[in-house]
Parts: sequence; C-alpha cells; structure tokens
Amino acid sequence: MTASVVIALLLASTALLSTKPSAYGIRALPDRSVDVTRGSMTERFRPHFTVIRAEADPEMGMTQAFSDPRQRKQMTDPEAYPLPSWQKPGSEERTDVLFEAGTVTTVEAEAASETPSGAIQWTFPKRSDFELQATIEPAGDGKEPILSFRFTPQRAGWYTIGYTGAPETDPATADGFWQPLVWQEKRFPRAPLLTAEFMTILPATLVSRGGATLGLATDPKESPYRLPNIDNSRFGVMLRNPAGHAQPMVFAPLFGKAGSRMEAGQPFTFRMRPVLVNGDWYAAFRHIAESLFEFRDLRENTAHSLNDTLTNMIDFAMDDQYSGWVPDLKGFDYASDVTGTVKVVSALHPLSTALVRDDPEIYRRRALPVTEYLMSREKYLFSVATDIEGQGASHNMNGPSAEVSELAELFHVTRERSPVFHHYALEMAKKPRALNLDMISETNTFQNNLALYRLTREQPYLDTARQLADAYVEKRIQTPQADFTDVHVETGGQFWTDFAPKWVDLFELYEETGDQRYLQAATRGAERYASFCWLYPTVPPGHVTVDQGNKAPIGWGYRGRNFHMQTPEQTVPAWRVSQIGLTPEASTTFQGNPAVLLTHYAAFFLRIAKASKDPFLRAVARSAVVGRYANYPGYDINVEFSNIYARADYPMRPFGAFSYNQVYYNHVWPHIALLIDYLVSDVDVRSDHQITFPSRYAQGYAYLQSKVYGDRPGTFYGDSDVRLWMPRQVVSISDPQINYLSGYGNDNFYLALTNESPRPSQATIQLNSEYLPYSTGKPYRVRLWRDGKSSKALTAVDGAVTVPVSPRGLTALVIEQMPVFTRLHASYFDQSAKPLSPESHHVQPTEFGNVTGMLISMGREMTNGFIWLQASEKQITSATLHYRTDPSWVSLVDDAHPFEFSLPVSDEQSAFEYYVEVSLPDGGTARTETTRLMR
Repeated sequence: MTASVVIALLLASTALLSTKPSAYGIRALPDRSVDVTRGSMTERFRPHFTVIRAEADPEMGMTQAFSDPRQRKQMTDPEAYPLPSWQKPGSEERTDVLFEAGTVTTVEAEAASETPSGAIQWTFPKRSDFELQATIEPAGDGKEPILSFRFTPQRAGWYTIGYTGAPETDPATADGFWQPLVWQEKRFPRAPLLTAEFMTILPATLVSRGGATLGLATDPKESPYRLPNIDNSRFGVMLRNPAGHAQPMVFAPLFGKAGSRMEAGQPFTFRMRPVLVNGDWYAAFRHIAESLFEFRDLRENTAHSLNDTLTNMIDFAMDDQYSGWVPDLKGFDYASDVTGTVKVVSALHPLSTALVRDDPEIYRRRALPVTEYLMSREKYLFSVATDIEGQGASHNMNGPSAEVSELAELFHVTRERSPVFHHYALEMAKKPRALNLDMISETNTFQNNLALYRLTREQPYLDTARQLADAYVEKRIQTPQADFTDVHVETGGQFWTDFAPKWVDLFELYEETGDQRYLQAATRGAERYASFCWLYPTVPPGHVTVDQGNKAPIGWGYRGRNFHMQTPEQTVPAWRVSQIGLTPEASTTFQGNPAVLLTHYAAFFLRIAKASKDPFLRAVARSAVVGRYANYPGYDINVEFSNIYARADYPMRPFGAFSYNQVYYNHVWPHIALLIDYLVSDVDVRSDHQITFPSRYAQGYAYLQSKVYGDRPGTFYGDSDVRLWMPRQVVSISDPQINYLSGYGNDNFYLALTNESPRPSQATIQLNSEYLPYSTGKPYRVRLWRDGKSSKALTAVDGAVTVPVSPRGLTALVIEQMPVFTRLHASYFDQSAKPLSPESHHVQPTEFGNVTGMLISMGREMTNGFIWLQASEKQITSATLHYRTDPSWVSLVDDAHPFEFSLPVSDEQSAFEYYVEVSLPDGGTARTETTRLMR
C-alpha cells in the first residue's frame, strides 16, 4: 500500500478558498516542491521529513549549566545554556544533538497531485516501518498556511518526526537568526541543537536575508493554555541542520517525553505554519506574536489597583518579622540561594520610596542602613563567614560596593549635602571591581562617563560618554553579534541584559542629550530584549480553574518540601494567570524560574514605545505589570498556573512556609521601585509628557535597572514646582481599575488617574484628611483634564469629588488651595539644611586595617555618622567607638564582624569627634588617632 502526504495548497493562479483573503499564495512545482508567496517574497518548501527512532527510552534530560561563576569555569560550550540531551543508542555517552539520539530516516515525496479543494497530495514510497500523511492548507482566517502531518508507526518505539523541507540558507549569507532562547542577531547554533517547547517563549525559528525573513512556527493549537515545562512539552524547534545550514525545523513529539513512546498503529498528528515576512527578524517576531498567536493587550487591574499593591508591598518591606531584613548586617537574608549571606541591590530604591511616600521611617530603618552597607561592603553579597563563597560572596569590609552611577545619584538625592558620595564616585570610576557574581564593573565606559557628567556637569565627561557610546552602537547595535563574547558567560553573564545590548543605558543617554541616534539604538536593543518575553500560548477567552483542591503547586525550587501552600481553588479569567509579557530569569535558570515577575524593563518599554511609536512594546510592558499581584508576589510564576502569589497576604509568612515560588528578600525594594517607575512612566506617556517628574537612574545589578524619583519637582499641565507625593493611602478611589499619581505645590493638590480597563469609569476620590486637612463643608475648586483636554471645573466638598475616566484613559485634577501636611519632606526640602564640608569623611590607616568615618546628611536633623572597620574577626575580637558629646565622651561596643557604628549627629554639632579602640586576638589592644569629621 502506498503512503501519501496530503498538502493543501492554494495555487497562485486561483482564487483563495478561505473565509478571509489570505496574505499568502501557494504554487505547486513539477519537482513536487511548493512555492509559498507573500507579497514580493517567494520561498520554496520541499516535501521532506526526518523520522528519528529509538528502541529504548532515550532518557531526555538537560545538559548542565551553572549560574555560579566558579562552577561555570567547568563548562566548555560557549553558550553556557542548558539544552535537551539524550542517551546515545548503545552507548554510555549522552548527546545534545538530536540526530545522534536515535536511528535517522529521511523521507521525501515521489509524486504530488492537486485535489479539487486546492490541496496537493504528496505520495511517498511505500515503507514497512511507518506511514506518513500530512497537509498544508490555506488557513481559514487568512493567516499562515497550515502544514500538518499524520505519522503512524508500524512497530512500537520512541519517535520524533521533523519537517525538514524548509529552505536552507548558508549562515555566512544570512543577515540574522532567531532560535529561542539565546541565538539571536548572527549568533548561530554550534550544532543541530533543539529548543524544547518549554524553552520557546515564541515557538518558531527565523532566518533573515536580503531584507526579508523566513520562518517556521508551530500552530497555536499545538500549545494548550498552560505554563509549559520539561514534562509536558510537546515539541521542539531547531535552526541548524546537520549540514550546518540555517533551516527552520520543527520536531514533534519531543523525543523522550510525552507522546514520544508510540505503539504500533498509534497515529500522531501535528501542525505548523510557514512564515514569510518582508522585513527583519523583529518584524517577523512581532507578526508571529500578534497575528498567529494573537498577542494583544488584555490585562487590567483585579480587586487591587497598583497603588494598593504598592501600599501592601511597602508594608511588607517594613515588616521586621517577615521581610527578611537582618538589622545587624544591614541587609536582606539571601538564604534562597546562599545560606549565611545577606544581599542588597541599591540604596536608591528605599531612599526614593521614602521621598515619594514622605515617610521618615523608611529612610531611618531601610534606606540609611542599606546606604551604609553599600559604602562599607566589598560586594552586594556579604557572607557571615569566610568559608561561604557561593555566587562569589565576600566577607570583606572593603567598600564601596556601589556602582559609580549609584554613588553619583546618591550625591544628588541627598541634595548634594553629602560630599562622601561625590568623592567615591570619582574614586571608584578609576577602579575595576567585581560587585555581583564575578562580573567586572569596568571603568571608562559610556555609562560611567554619563554618570560623572551628571555628577559634575563637566562637558568633557559627556563628550567622552558620547564618543564611547558611538563606538558601542557601531560595535554592538549596528554590527550583529556572531558569538557570546559580549555576554561574558565565564564571569556570570546569563541574564537577558547580558545577551541584549545595553539599551537602558543608551536610553538614559538619549534622555540626557536628546540625540535621536541613541533613541534608535535603545529601541533596537529593547526590541531584542522583547524577544526574551513570553508571547504564547494564546490566551483563550473565558476562565480557568487554578489551585485545585485548595492547594498551590510545589515549585521547582522546593522539590524537597513535602507540603503544599493552602489557598482557595478559584476560577479566574484566563489572562489573569498568564505568563505572557514576562521573561524567564536567565539562560541558566529558565527551567526553575520560567516567568519572572520582577519586570524592570516594563517602565522603559513604556517610554521607548512612546518615543518610537511602537505599540507592541507598550503592550508587552502592560502585560508585564498590570493586574498580576496585590503584594510582593515572590519571584515568578512557577511550574503551573496559580493565583496564590497574587494574594494580598502572600508574603506574610516565614521563609520556611513557602513552597510555590522562590522569595528573594533583597528584591522587594527593587520591586517597589519598578512599580513607582511604572506608575510615573505610564502617566508621563499617557499625558504626552504634560505630567512629568524628573528621575535619577538606579543601575543596581543584573537586570534591576530603574528610574527613581522624589528629589526634584516636576510639572503638571503647565504648573511647575509640583512635588511627587504619595503618602500611604493619601486618597481612596472607588474603582480598583484606577491607578493614580499625586503631588503637591503652588498651594494645590495634584492627582492623575489612569484607567487600566477597557471600560469607562466614574471614580469617586476621597482625600485623606491626615495628609490633606481640608475644611469640612468648604468647596474647593477642581481643575480637570480628560485625555489631555481641559474640561469644565468641578467642586470638591468634604474631601470628595467624582470624575469620569475614559477606557484606558487619563483624567487629571488640580484641587486648588488644598493644604498638605508633610513629614520627611519638611526636613528634606528645608533650605536651612546646609551641605556638609569636604572634611566630613576620613579614612585612617591602622595596623589592623583602615577605619573609615563619614557623615551622611539628608536634611534638617537628618545627619548620621557612620564608622566602619576593614578588620575582620581574624584581626580583632571587638571594637569600641569613643565619641564626644560635649562635654563628655560616650562609648559603643561592637563585638562581632562586621565592626561598624551608626548614630545620629545633631545639627548643633559643628564636628563629630571620635576614636576607635580594638581588642586583638593576643589579648592586647590598639586604637586609632582621634578624628574630627567636620560638618
């Protein structure tokens, strides 16, 4: 009996038989190949399939990759990327090359014929081991033609079937490639390596040449709505064929996984889509996401606005019981990854939050200690003992561990009152340092020169920044990368910010200079970063049920824990639990952290989308943030869909009580900062920059970059000198779909409302009289703008007013002559608080290491003295700080490493005078000279 492959094709000369006009034309050729045409593009697809079979279970697993730089030195593969691997037949060896994992059989049609419906039937030589049928047909919706096959084995075994008939391209002649997750630009796989479904944030491979892009994507119906994982993955995609050519391929089922074991006579079917796009890889990537997989902006707030979430998250971050804060070490417990360590990211995050919230407790209990941590520790990750070195942890007091830009921005955010930050910004700009993992923070970079220009306003720094940036753009943006050199995998490079260009920094340079070249470069970089975001599976209409049986799934990182977190079984809109818009954590950890909720890129996407008129980036940004959680949600969506991380009480439990996703306590303040950044950026772009607040740049590490706010006033529809001011629950709003920004100035209260839903809202605002002490019964005039247009003034009475907000729109209010009551702002913005002198910091060398003292001032009665010792517990056993409080001396003792002292210094003191006495291991003592830090 003859096996046949049926390919439904529409001939180019005939009318399309679809329900919608198709963008594709199809023509059968005498050699049995098929020309697929779209616009001016034509590509030839051959009737060629590859069948791989194994008698025994090929035992698919993943090759090993390490996130710790010390372990990564063991690796030999340049991409340092875990890949599917299999047991070689009859061997103890394993292979990551699919074609080596079993017996390979290639089949090609010997004849082709057209059916009355426009299908082309490919006829194959008769075989005794399997039968193959397939169809490629015009899609009824006018999208990409559907190529499907039906495979029936005649004997039991393990199988995978690949379509291997797409056009081949010599890699040397290609303009670019895309195979998720790490092969982009001109990075081409070193071998025929497979990306399994759970690794494909969009299941396709692409090759660009001559201004057009050819690809092969799986059919959306082949991916059920779920979070794919290694066990339920159904297929894989591949770009490099055994001949070394670029050829988009799809293999299904995933060899060694679900459905791969087949019995004789058991049929298997699969569908895929040839893709032709007249444009580069990004145009094709967008087309597949938006047209084929129907990616669109679906999200809205749930029962909590982003402001509610922000309040809950700050409350959690300030909770000393549950937030992971370790007061003695001035950092956050990092037991999630390295037991016996603490870690921080940036002092600018809690510092700017303190300013935006007008909250002195945030400054005193979090921002100041984190600042002191960064000024004294050698690295972001501090270990409590010398033998703890995981992830490059350091036990040393050899600070600062802050980037040059962090130090420069700290100088500005302290209103230039603390010269110590200025000093160290200039000093550290000369010194390469490994601050996170073993990644080296270089010295003469365009980023550092931009930071130094912002610090000093000296033109040569900006000139150098631009020269270096121009060279970087030429090398890194205009020249596609052909290898992984720029990723620096050997020192810990693994995050998508390592694989993509430094697009955030280029956008900062654009905002500083207004030079469109840097915007264009930043946009290209953002596009590449977007290719790491989940954009499938297609979100269905309707609802899904999660947490069945009133329990959450056990996450990848908690496989040793034998308990489920309890949470109600719920039926929720399908979009609510989707991973769309999120990224996996990194090239090394995509399996354990598949959909990370820490989405710092979102606010930058909003701004770049506005500047470059790219609605796709805006939709990705909204998908990454809106309607996802009501408190700190932990790190990611893990293993399966769940709603537990979205609960308002989710993080309010001990570390040992988590079993769904990982909790990184050092991420909480960066997460708060990204929400504030998102809120400010969203209002900025919706108002067409009519409501804007100046920012500082918090560089952080890895992918934790964000803008921070609060130290300078902004503008609000023509009114200048408006301070961003959002105390806890300063207003209440009747509709949770409404987010807000608020501020004060000019004797007015300012409020911007954004509607996150596609429905209109009538929102009632109630002012909090604790912060806005309005007079009962007194009418207050309210100026109003709706979607950028001035509207008729309203009146607020008893602190309440109701306003309309259009679907996904913006309504702005100015409540005139409204008094405000400030707390931190009263001291911070007090003009009587003078800058400290250049003699307000000092380093004293001693026989037991340096002793560093510094004054840090944030405003009136907000000056602190910080004294820290370089010595470890091997050099001294205790330290005593003796300091003068006229006319007497007071002593403080620290008998454990790190040896440090922090105490307030009154504005009445013209100097802080101190010396340090230490106890030595041999029983002796030593002391420093007396030092005076001058106010």
